[in-house]
Amino acid sequence: NINWNTNEPATSKVWFGTSSPLIVTATTSFVENSLLVSNHLINISGLTASKTYQYIVSSSDGVGNMSNSYPFSFITLP
Repeated sequence: NINWNTNEPATSKVWFGTSSPLIVTATTSFVENSLLVSNHLINISGLTASKTYQYIVSSSDGVGNMSNSYPFSFITLP
């Protein structure tokens, strides 16, 4: 699970992959929720064990203002 907060209701999107650095392209995997919320929670499933994943969170408010995070990483359990 990836979670974050925004200061106003916005969409939730997480881009993720095993490349480092993570470069977002048309083929980059992502999970999204188009509901406008301030507390965001995205579940990423189907990951490979013992791998390092990079991810970027993205939110867009009701009028289209978008913000992306810096890249973060995590390692899946064996």
